[in-house]
Amino acid sequence: MRAVGYAVESICAVLREQGVQVAARTYRAWKSRLPALRIIEDARITDALRSLKVPDAKGRPRPETSTGGGR
Repeated sequence: MRAVGYAVESICAVLREQGVQVAARTYRAWKSRLPALRIIEDARITDALRSLKVPDAKGRPRPETSTGGGR
C-alpha cells in the first residue's frame, strides 16, 4: 500500500491531531504538479551565479569581495 501512496493518510492523521489540516489528495496534487516557471528560472540563475565562483590557487573559494584583479 505504501508504494501506491497510501502512507500519506497516516501522516495526515498525525498532522490533524496537531491542528494542521492537510488532506491526502492535496499532498498528492502538490507532489504530481510541475514546478512553477519562477522556480525553474530562479534555479537557472542560481546555477549561473554559482558557476562564476573561481577558486584561488589552493582550490578554496575566493571571498565575495575579491574581484580577482590582483590588487
